[in-house]
Amino acid sequence: MSTKKIRSRHGLRAGLLAVALPLVTPGCDAAVDVTLNVDPSAGPGACGDGHIGPGEQCDDGPANGPGQVCRTNCRFNVCGDAEVGPGEQCDDGPGNDDDAACTPECQHNVCGDGFVGPGEGCDDGNAVDADDCSNTCVAPDCGDGVVQPAEACDDGNTDDTDACTSACTPAACGDGFVQAGEACDDGPGNSDAGDCTLACALATCGDGLVHDQGSGTEACDLGAGNGPGHVCLAGCTLNVCGDGDVGPGEACDDGNGDDGDGCSPVCVLEECGNAIVDPGEPCDDGMDGDPDDDCTDACNVPICGDGFVQPSLGEECDLGAGNADSGACTLACQNAACGDNLVWQGVEQCDNGEYNGPAQPCKADCTGAECGDGVVQPGEACDDANTSNLDACTNACKASTCGDGFVQPGEQCDLGGGNDNKGACTLACLLPVCGDGFRQAGEQCDDGNGVNTDICPSTCQFAVCNDGFVWAGHEQCDDGNNVSGDGCNAECTKPKRVFVTSISYNGNLGGVTGAAAKCQTRANAAGLGGTWDAWIATAASTPLTRFTQSTTGYARIDGPLIANTWADLLDGTLAAPIRLTELGTLPAVPYVWTGTNTNGTASSATCTNWTSSNAGIVGDQGLSTAVNLTWADYPGVGCSTTARLYCFEQ
Repeated sequence: MSTKKIRSRHGLRAGLLAVALPLVTPGCDAAVDVTLNVDPSAGPGACGDGHIGPGEQCDDGPANGPGQVCRTNCRFNVCGDAEVGPGEQCDDGPGNDDDAACTPECQHNVCGDGFVGPGEGCDDGNAVDADDCSNTCVAPDCGDGVVQPAEACDDGNTDDTDACTSACTPAACGDGFVQAGEACDDGPGNSDAGDCTLACALATCGDGLVHDQGSGTEACDLGAGNGPGHVCLAGCTLNVCGDGDVGPGEACDDGNGDDGDGCSPVCVLEECGNAIVDPGEPCDDGMDGDPDDDCTDACNVPICGDGFVQPSLGEECDLGAGNADSGACTLACQNAACGDNLVWQGVEQCDNGEYNGPAQPCKADCTGAECGDGVVQPGEACDDANTSNLDACTNACKASTCGDGFVQPGEQCDLGGGNDNKGACTLACLLPVCGDGFRQAGEQCDDGNGVNTDICPSTCQFAVCNDGFVWAGHEQCDDGNNVSGDGCNAECTKPKRVFVTSISYNGNLGGVTGAAAKCQTRANAAGLGGTWDAWIATAASTPLTRFTQSTTGYARIDGPLIANTWADLLDGTLAAPIRLTELGTLPAVPYVWTGTNTNGTASSATCTNWTSSNAGIVGDQGLSTAVNLTWADYPGVGCSTTARLYCFEQ
């Protein structure tokens, strides 16, 4: 609140105070505190003397003036007095108004004060921009870019071809503006019968809309239903008689109005039966129902195959297109019959005409000759009139043979086409067996020769050591086991045999040669076979130089090995004593002439190279029962003594 104090330097009569006070506030838009200093003793004076005199509202003396609380006329400065006083922004006197530049409260009229002042389109006293008055006091307008309540859109431009028109409405077909996706838009002038349809598309023939307004000349339009043979043709013209197109309800349309050309002027066929020979008709008797006259009811000259039976032409039947030499009515319009040389399908099995009959491929009743009828027909090798496949003629009328699928006498099996030398039945109709020369399942080989000494023995398994068969050229022996010491080594090699002679001799053995001959004689006598030599030595001949040194060992004639190799024989020990004779017996006396050391070299006592039986001459011996070095090197005796010989197979 602005407080002004009015001081008077002149006296104011008390009666004037009541008059002055009411003059302080009228017309002001703000309260003003006025302090009056009244000097009752002062006398009357003039305005501006600083004393409120009669008729004065105030008097500030020199402070009176424009824009002051007290004007120069000693009247209070109030709103509406056309003078801008303290607290006033303006004062146009009588021009103050709500719609004037200066309001009745002597304030400038501004946007937002709730008064529509000069230059304002509106003023709702708020800062809301989306109501009926913007916050710049401008009334809302389409095109200002602000969507107001009454607007569907407002893009701030006047382009009617975008999504929002200049009337602030969404773009739509029918608004009179051609927008995206529209070919045209005549606004209220759009019509499905006009140039621009209700879908804003240019009218075209085939769109299903009859365009008969504006520039349209269509008589019809069925869309996809337009075309030849339809009510509406492809050019959107009606299909009518005479246009050359057979439309609905028309039997024909030759595009002219002529009679006698097969199609009448009203598009009706000029048909057979009108008693007029129309073009294309050989005849027309009005369809009199008589197919055996000169013209059939089909307006054709009678002929076999026309579907009409003409007895006058010698026809027995006529099925038209159904005539066939294999059917009930032949192509000659004759009833099918056995003996006509035509096979009636489904009824006759055959028909050779005059050649039908007994012993013929086709019988008299047109049934074919059959296997099993007892008559050998062409194509049959035999026919025994039975169904047995076990005799000389099968039920297929073929002579029985291996491979026909039937097991006849002398055959073990017969799978027909399934016979196979590697299968369950061979091509010779025999069951597969090892030795038949064909390798079947489970057989490694089959050479069919029955020989057990080649690579494929009678077991039909490849020859291997210990199969019990000696494979010639590969094995020396094969006793069917992998045990050595039984006369045949585990690897199928045969050890050299050794025995002690069953006969004793004095020291005159006839030399080395005579001793060897004695061993050979004993072996032959025992049926041992082979070549034999005696284990004796002289200074000129020893086992080391004469013997074939075995790599497969040495064994007694009953099997046990006495040494695995030649070296093993000479090492001073034996695996078993040699003690058995060529006959497999034990000699009563174990002494044997040797004349050798254990290593096979000659000793010094050899009965004069085994030519002396003198008791005074000595020959070294061995013990046939020994397994140590004495088997060959035992103290000698006089050459008149008898002893045996060791015989080694060579």
